[in-house]
Amino acid sequence: MSRSKSPSASPEPGDGPGGSQTLFTRSFLLAIGINLCFGMVFFMLVTGMAVYAASEFSVGQTAAGFAASAFVVGALVSRIFAGKYVDFLGRRRTVLVTLVFFVLASVAYLVVDGYAVLILVRMVQGAAFGFGQTALNAGVFTLIPPSRRGEGAGYYLVANSLPQALGPLLGIQVSQSLGFPALFITASVLAALALVLALWIRLPEAPANTQSLRRRLMLKPGDIFERRAIPVALVGMMLSVGFASVITFLDSFTRGENMDNVGSLYFVIFAAVVLITRLFVGRLHDYYGDNTVIYPTVVMFFGAMALLAWSPNETVVLLSAVLAGFGHGSLLPVLQATIASAVPAHRVSIGLSTFLIFMDSGVGLSPLLLGPLADLGGYRFMYGACAGLILAAMIVYWLLHGRYDVRQGTPRRPRD
Repeated sequence: MSRSKSPSASPEPGDGPGGSQTLFTRSFLLAIGINLCFGMVFFMLVTGMAVYAASEFSVGQTAAGFAASAFVVGALVSRIFAGKYVDFLGRRRTVLVTLVFFVLASVAYLVVDGYAVLILVRMVQGAAFGFGQTALNAGVFTLIPPSRRGEGAGYYLVANSLPQALGPLLGIQVSQSLGFPALFITASVLAALALVLALWIRLPEAPANTQSLRRRLMLKPGDIFERRAIPVALVGMMLSVGFASVITFLDSFTRGENMDNVGSLYFVIFAAVVLITRLFVGRLHDYYGDNTVIYPTVVMFFGAMALLAWSPNETVVLLSAVLAGFGHGSLLPVLQATIASAVPAHRVSIGLSTFLIFMDSGVGLSPLLLGPLADLGGYRFMYGACAGLILAAMIVYWLLHGRYDVRQGTPRRPRD
């Protein structure tokens, strides 16, 4: 691999797809740390933002809920542009600039004096998150050797699973014990830590674009969505609706069933299982291919939803957490690795952005879709409907991608 003098374009030895099989490089480990800080800030703030908005600005429940979800709206809008312009601006440069805005937004919570300003800060921070994470993901998936992409994705996305358990736990403990200013200071410190780590990271940049500046700036549909990523992204969106039903309604469901302590324990078990599965599922994906991993994990995720639809006691609910960890927790890195392997190197940013746009859309729309189902037939009926949606996702996967998987469960030759 030729080496550039620019630190942003010259990964250290062993980085990138240029022949070396080294995975745990300095930049890869730094990317895991940055992604972990991104996730911790998001989950810490999202758990307490509705309560903060309602108590501080005396708004209704709908407005308070939007204070929490405005972050996701900002991230979703930014991803529409990120896939195209991340490579134009440069991946490392984009990560650094967006992290500056991410830190400033975290600090700004301390001086917010109105609900409208709070929404603006939430959307700006969400946009910085969406742009920065898209750039980081594109660099990391290019950094990972192609033959170890599933394994590398599993390790990298461990940083997405830990915050799902630790973020809400830390956010609740800090806000209840020390108040919301302490929560915002903690978030600011974590955001600043991510910025410090980013100063040392070096990411492979996209191949040079020889088009004119006008054409490089022009935004077309193909610059927002990567056609080859849409089948897998559509499956991811369907699965995200199922997981959103858990993170949105599980606490209300378990409280209504007099299982008050199960909700928080569910996410701790889920995160622990995800940590375990991502240590080996990626290797299986690299070795055997897409179908051998995706079909069983979708079935396990279906089982998790089916158990919630039944859920006669706390043990069954916690067993659902185990299956969800094996199922949904394994699917996210595998689906992203599948997309990264299916698109050309210069389209990786747009391919991964397409996946995240579909995922964010599924999470963002799910309360509007699932709330009426819960009102109509109760939470068990809603979880049963989600189980059916997951089965439908497996059929869609087979129709659009699974039947074309060239390996069909045949092992690759083991690496030396």
